[in-house]
Parts: sequence; C-alpha cells; structure tokens
Amino acid sequence: MSGFSFDTNILIDALAGHEPAAAEIRRAVAFGSRAWISRMVWIEVLSKGTPAELKMAERLLSGFAIDEIDAEIGARAAALRRERSRLRAADAIILASALVRGRVLVSRNVKDFPANMPGIRVPYIL
Repeated sequence: MSGFSFDTNILIDALAGHEPAAAEIRRAVAFGSRAWISRMVWIEVLSKGTPAELKMAERLLSGFAIDEIDAEIGARAAALRRERSRLRAADAIILASALVRGRVLVSRNVKDFPANMPGIRVPYIL
C-alpha cells in the first residue's frame, strides 16, 4: 500500500474536534506520504453545514490530495456493489478509490469496511 486515503467520518470527526481523528491525519502525514481523499468524500464533507462550518471544512480539505472518480474507479465501485449488494454507491466509490490507487482506507465505518479487511485501518470506534 502506498499512502492513506481518508473516509468521510474521520474528517467529520476531525472537524468536530475529536482528537483521535486529528491525530490519525497527522500520523499519516508524519508517515511521509500525502493524505488523500476521494472526490466522493469531498462531496460528502461539503454537503452540510453552516457557512462558518463549510469554510472550516474547505480549509481542512485543502490539505488533502483528491482522487477523482475516473472510469477505473467507477468500474471497481460497480464491481464492489455487485459483490456486496448492501454497500451504498458512495461507500463503494470511496473504497474503490483507495483500492485502485493502492492506498490504505482509514475509516471507522466497520459496518461497510471491516477492520480485518485488507487495506482498511480502523483507528478508533465511537
């Protein structure tokens, strides 16, 4: 795996001041790699909030590189949904983005991304 990709819930937790989320982002950067998010995470984070909250979210998101949703990620997301019928499209895109680019997905969504699944890191549970 080459780097870390973050799920929406970790970023929302960091924005809410949850220190383990912020520490996980710092850990990834200290590891020497760029922190990444899927364009789907970007959409989810910026889909709700007051103007002040959105400004803070935009500041946080500016520190991440973004994996755009291309044909390869789309095809992998579709395959993931065929394999796991309960996986929502957004979660399939987020997982596919990490898998296709060879990154570890950092998430606390153990329902859709079990901790024992290869390529998944669950740093904490709320």
